[in-house]
Amino acid sequence: MKEKIKIIHFITHLPVGGAQDNTLFTLELLDKKKYEIFLACNFSGELVSRAKKIEGINLINIVDLQREVNIIKDIKALFKIYFLLRREKFNIVHTHSSKAGLIARIASKINKVPLIIHTVHGFPFNDFMSKTKRNFYIYLEKKMAQFSDALITVSNLNKQKIIDLKICNKEKIFNIYSGIDLEIFKSRNDNSFRKSLNINKESILIGSVGRLSLQKDPLTMIKAITIVKKNIQNVHLVLVGDGDMKKELIEEIEKHKIQNYVHLVGNIMDIWNVYPSLDLFIMSSIYEGLGRSITEALCCKIPVVCTNVEGVPEIVRNNITGLLVEPRDHLKLANAIISSLNNIDKSKKMAENGSEFVNENFDVKKMVADIDDLYEKLID
Repeated sequence: MKEKIKIIHFITHLPVGGAQDNTLFTLELLDKKKYEIFLACNFSGELVSRAKKIEGINLINIVDLQREVNIIKDIKALFKIYFLLRREKFNIVHTHSSKAGLIARIASKINKVPLIIHTVHGFPFNDFMSKTKRNFYIYLEKKMAQFSDALITVSNLNKQKIIDLKICNKEKIFNIYSGIDLEIFKSRNDNSFRKSLNINKESILIGSVGRLSLQKDPLTMIKAITIVKKNIQNVHLVLVGDGDMKKELIEEIEKHKIQNYVHLVGNIMDIWNVYPSLDLFIMSSIYEGLGRSITEALCCKIPVVCTNVEGVPEIVRNNITGLLVEPRDHLKLANAIISSLNNIDKSKKMAENGSEFVNENFDVKKMVADIDDLYEKLID
């Protein structure tokens, strides 16, 4: 009997998010007869319970692995990962997220792991941070790329950015779109989520799905909806997700006295039930590897208005599959929302175009098959 390929995936932690969903789908669908699979992360976040339900994998809790920079805990995490890799002798280390990608790749290189792969779900740097900080992160990515046998990107635009910044040679970069379970999203068509908010079918419901964080810039959405409200009276905004900006958002909502029209509902595990209730999906991120929630919305043929950042234009082609606006501009976001709602037939047609693209490229089974093929190619 052929010996199994021993592989470990590292991710920082398991909150609701695209990188986490991508990783767990990979672990769920990889052939357990072919691979002996491990997952190492900090056991925090809403998706820990999902990870524990995956049959045939080994889970390892790295308690000192966390998103924030903490020198003492980061060093502890490095040593724990180093000794784990030294003990278990893995054939492949596959890392996800910036912190886990940094620490685990260093430990892997020291241990001379045969294959080191990192998935770039998004960049740790963006155009809104200081030049010094941005250049430092780019330098780190260049060093980590030297430690990697392959980088996986989730959009071709991300791949091109890596090449343009000279982070890595293109021969080591492989684009594999971050898949979703198309069937579960396409099969949902009821308005149960709208009903749970007590919003009648005559009202317009705009929604966004994502962390309430600086990256997602939800404050711009709140400012935009105050302008939209002056033009379209029966409009509501729902933000699905949680994060450290929640308190600030509540204060902004109360400031504009729009509590009855803006709904913060926290994280929802059955996210596929959200989209059928929406008339329009919006996203205001200042940086985004691809935008998993955009693929989910378009899969459900929901019109989209998003910010023109990084990998997003690969899915949302302006005036073809949706509308794009520049980040941190609530006036342009508001105008695009108003335009999309006032031309709803055109918006729905663009969403149908986007749905075709998503269905052709973002099936989770295709994603895992492509990852499996890459493993085989690199092993050979």
